[in-house]
Amino acid sequence: MIKIIPNIFTSLNLFFGCISIIFLQSKNFNYSAIATLCSIIFDFLDGFFSRLIKNKNLFGKELDSLADMISFGMVPSITVFLLLEKKTPIPFIEYSAFCISIVSAYRLARFNISTYCKNHIIGLTTPVNTLFFSSLSIIITNNNIPFFKKKIIYLITMLFIIFFSCYLLVSHIPMFSFNFENFSWKKNKIRYIFLLISTFLLLTLHVRGIPCIIIYYIIISIYFHRSKQKIHN
Repeated sequence: MIKIIPNIFTSLNLFFGCISIIFLQSKNFNYSAIATLCSIIFDFLDGFFSRLIKNKNLFGKELDSLADMISFGMVPSITVFLLLEKKTPIPFIEYSAFCISIVSAYRLARFNISTYCKNHIIGLTTPVNTLFFSSLSIIITNNNIPFFKKKIIYLITMLFIIFFSCYLLVSHIPMFSFNFENFSWKKNKIRYIFLLISTFLLLTLHVRGIPCIIIYYIIISIYFHRSKQKIHN
């Protein structure tokens, strides 16, 4: 019976992914983001319990990817579609948002046939990508940002974010993992520093701190990746 616990968490991840889409239909980005956060929590618990009980169930792995495709593939695309809809000078450009779904599906399929590494994750994960867009939707809709008043600037910015997001999802850049093997400072220095800075950004910037944290996470991951490449060369 204990082996079905990860699948229950996966099902709850999928459930809240569907709820998030329902909220997006009424353009309620705040509640959609809360539902997405619940999906992320249950997705984490799914993986945590799978590792804890050493469950290598292939059925669970496939179920997890299917749930992630809804919660972290469709949700960010619909979010961006609604952020672009009727707000840009180019007709039908909002459909470019679904590139995120396509690339997310590609990433999840590749993940299913790849080997797991404790020290790093290849490319940006779909939950982190979704969290970025969910928090961005709250910032854009709840704040009067002068920078985004001009439609063409808004469009270029959003298209750049979509492109960069898709690139990171399928890139081979190692992103550092949060799997602590022990609690020593020496082996987890990067993780501890990241958590301290992230906590500070959340306390000072609140929701606006989330995209900053994710951008910071990407930058330091790329920096350490480049540093290791230089050492090896």
